[in-house]
Amino acid sequence: MSDGQNEARDAPTGQAGDHAGADRPAHRLGPAQTAAGEVLHRLGEILPQQPSEDAQAAIDELIPDDRPELIEFMLRFSTLIVLSSSIAAFGLLADSGAVVIGAMLVAPLMTPIMAAAAATVTARNVRLVRSLLVIAFGTFLAIAVGWLVSFVAGGTFIDVRELPGEIRGRTNPGLLDLGIAITAGAAAGYIQPRRSAISALPGVGIAVALVPPLATVGITAELGLGAESRGAFLLYLTNLAAIVFAASLVLLASGFRPRDERGRRPLVTRITVTLVAVVIVAVPLVQHTRDALANTRLRSAVIKSVEAWDSDARVVEITSSIDGGTATIELLLVGVGDAEPAWKLAERIRNRFDGPVELRLLYQGDDVFAVSAR
Repeated sequence: MSDGQNEARDAPTGQAGDHAGADRPAHRLGPAQTAAGEVLHRLGEILPQQPSEDAQAAIDELIPDDRPELIEFMLRFSTLIVLSSSIAAFGLLADSGAVVIGAMLVAPLMTPIMAAAAATVTARNVRLVRSLLVIAFGTFLAIAVGWLVSFVAGGTFIDVRELPGEIRGRTNPGLLDLGIAITAGAAAGYIQPRRSAISALPGVGIAVALVPPLATVGITAELGLGAESRGAFLLYLTNLAAIVFAASLVLLASGFRPRDERGRRPLVTRITVTLVAVVIVAVPLVQHTRDALANTRLRSAVIKSVEAWDSDARVVEITSSIDGGTATIELLLVGVGDAEPAWKLAERIRNRFDGPVELRLLYQGDDVFAVSAR
């Protein structure tokens, strides 16, 4: 065979090789075809390639793998959950913020939550499942303790307004609570792998409450207050989802990621799932925030209307709600002399609130006597 024939036969082979080489980079981009995958791919080029051995050890030690050590961990975890939720429940019923803060310091739930965040970004399925099971167990146990404490020492409440402020404050979460949970989760993700900063971790536990909302769920459930119980549980779910999401992103930025290429796609999926969880809990939070703002605007309209209606009248108590755009108001006023007609006050409130108003007014005369006997 001549050299010319050899060149003719080799040419297609070389071209095929060139095309194969051109195809290989496109094939390597396969795991990053989605937008999230492309973002993670770009971040991987600028972020640390791997955490230090000490940082990795700090994360691995959160929940042990060895069976005897895991049993010991669960016994310690259960004891702290019972103690912290008991402290929280008693503090909530006593309306003592200081006691509730003490319960936050004792609560151990941040440990499995951080373990779940670390397992999310490192694609370690067994550790992720174990962490979620520990979280679920701690959640159930804290609610049960709150229910038991309320059953033993809670008494009865005729009206929701009679509940202690520490309890009511945890039954109507809003977007501010989501913001607190996200920033606290980011702080926890930064602190946990850094032993030099670990002393700041209790501050995260105080900033984002985990056990107090669960104790509130148990207390309100025992009292038969279903709406308040659901609101407290929504606050807990908000904190849980936001911490896992924010801590996962910070751990990813610190170099924690799957050890092989096969874990890249599960990483994208898991980060997406945590983001979806945050979005899901944010939907009712938006509605709660809108309702809270509307009630604040209504109360402001009531107070200003009372001042214009009777400058000598004093507002003692306001109870208000908004349903279908109609404001329902129960108002207790104390004044001097005869009051103006109540319908005039209702019209003033309607004009300021810019919506229909149902007003129930109790007006009490405030007679003042100044006498002396000698």
